[in-house]
Amino acid sequence: MNLPEVRDFGWELRRLDDGFSKVTLLPDGRTLFEVEHAPVRDVTTDMLSWWYGVYADLKLVIDEQMYPAYLVSHPLDHISLRSEKKDKDGPLSPGDFITLVEAYGRNPQHSTNERLEVTQRDKKKFALRASRRGITVADVEFVFVDGPDGAEVKNKLTVGVENGILKPLVNRWIVPWLYNEDRNYAWVRHSIEEIGNFENFLPDIYARRDQGMVISWNRNSLSDTVLC
Repeated sequence: MNLPEVRDFGWELRRLDDGFSKVTLLPDGRTLFEVEHAPVRDVTTDMLSWWYGVYADLKLVIDEQMYPAYLVSHPLDHISLRSEKKDKDGPLSPGDFITLVEAYGRNPQHSTNERLEVTQRDKKKFALRASRRGITVADVEFVFVDGPDGAEVKNKLTVGVENGILKPLVNRWIVPWLYNEDRNYAWVRHSIEEIGNFENFLPDIYARRDQGMVISWNRNSLSDTVLC
């Protein structure tokens, strides 16, 4: 795997102890991984709903250099993201697909290359589903509410098969092998860094959303200041 160069925007990413995580074995045998994040300052649910609608196709010109927005949202681990949409000019909506490639902790052993179906996007949640031959094998959710100190975000990853003849094999053996302790640690850290990073850019980008799908943000220019 060829990792892109680190994007250095001068931002400090959150640490592992800036969130709370837990792992739960569900009654049906699937495994639920959860991360509850510290409030994301100056970020609202309107911003997050907008972001998840456009982040697969948005381009950001930061200090005169262009980046896919997805690469900005995690300057270390994100590699690529592309969309398959029914409405080519519209935001991501349920029934659309994205294919994302990322490496947690920039470690190829903790990489993922997954095609996911969008199942929900509104002011409360952004949800995705991974399937194999029509069988759901994972659900990903970003749940958010507005709080007094910024958006309160929880992301959930449910892995395994809910029913069918492959359920015992997948849930008892394959899931623990794929999502071992090291990979879970890397995923939790990645999630905390990604969600916390919204503080560094999303309010400024959202304030410029009327620019369309190519947003320019010159941090060195006083004339580029926008009031949210």
